Amino acid sequence: MAYAATKRKRGQDRFSDKPASSSDSTIPPRLSRHKVREFHARCRGFLRFRSLVRRNKTTKPTSNLFGYKFDSSKPVHEVIDLVDEDSSIEQAAQVVEDDKVEKEYSSPCRARNDEKGSYLRVPLIRRSPRLKKKRAEVSRELFLPLKEEEDAQVKSAFSVRNRMKVLVLHKNSGIEIRGETLQCLKPCAWLNDDVVINLYLELLKERETRDPQKYFKCHFFNTFFYVKLTRPSYNYKAVRRWTRHKRLGYNLIDCDIIFVPIHGIVHWTLAVINKRECKFMYLDSLNGSDPTILTAVIFVPIHGIVHWTLAVINKRECKFMYLDSLNGSDPTILTAVAKYFVDEVKDKNGKTIDISSWGMEYVKDLPLQQNGYDCGLFMLKYIDFYSRGLGLKFSQTNMPYFRVRTAKEILRLQAD
Repeated sequence: MAYAATKRKRGQDRFSDKPASSSDSTIPPRLSRHKVREFHARCRGFLRFRSLVRRNKTTKPTSNLFGYKFDSSKPVHEVIDLVDEDSSIEQAAQVVEDDKVEKEYSSPCRARNDEKGSYLRVPLIRRSPRLKKKRAEVSRELFLPLKEEEDAQVKSAFSVRNRMKVLVLHKNSGIEIRGETLQCLKPCAWLNDDVVINLYLELLKERETRDPQKYFKCHFFNTFFYVKLTRPSYNYKAVRRWTRHKRLGYNLIDCDIIFVPIHGIVHWTLAVINKRECKFMYLDSLNGSDPTILTAVIFVPIHGIVHWTLAVINKRECKFMYLDSLNGSDPTILTAVAKYFVDEVKDKNGKTIDISSWGMEYVKDLPLQQNGYDCGLFMLKYIDFYSRGLGLKFSQTNMPYFRVRTAKEILRLQAD
């Protein structure tokens, strides 16, 4: 009987509202029934919340042979339909890049957040009513991890024994890729090879030809075009024959977007060791950054940084665009590109196009590079995403994956 009474008393003390004795500081304070029930309710709410935001039960990120990590648990931004007759590509792209979609909230399951009665609302991504059941997983398609055999193929192409070997030959353009040429796509390498970039642009054009309903009608100039057009000064006659209808099968005025890679801008920067203020400094007039440049001298002029940027003739939106992964701007580039487009339309179509109402946009809200060697890859992904009609939804952390994926596409002579 004494044991039962003691047990009953302990059970009553367990849920007692009285605070613990101050004489023994190691004993935690007792919780009331209300507090215990609230604690368990919040735990159940958290578990339901986690089940809503989780897209895949496997939360462990997978890594390939080259060290980059692909987290398969990351949610797909949106699933859209690019073959719907009632919706255009720009409408489908708007679903992906519209931030307002992610700001619309619904709360089928609410977890109490505090004693004042506020609730944690669970964000849900709605689907656009404009789009039908046939849907393409655009966001997931852009970040699909490589298969094991594809990883092995790229690793073999990067190996030393294949440096002098011809890996692929593109028959339509006559471009061949050797092992030493492909080295520029290895991690931390500088993508400064015109051959690799020009072949990838050829593959993007072939991708559009295979599935014209899925991509904008684009023209991709190679890396030699702008140099030929502007060196030593603007000369339309030097590139007049590059866009003959017999050669292309279409006129530039029929395209939605025209891409012009810009190469060969030599840029001066400055590295400083400021001993008075005990700090290292890097000064770039284009607002760029490169942690590898700072060295152990007081003033270091940095010369010879060859940078890749992109000019775009956006006929759909009637504007000329300039994209720089270092967030720079150069008015002379867009002026030359605009003048070329007027001369081209007049020469090939016999029309005088009025571009006085066209805008000139130096795109600022775009992914920026955080090092000194990824500018070429950023330029290629700007082209890739824009040709799909999508916003630039990637960042510096995706560059190791894009390097291996680009190498895989080149080795298979097919852009995904």
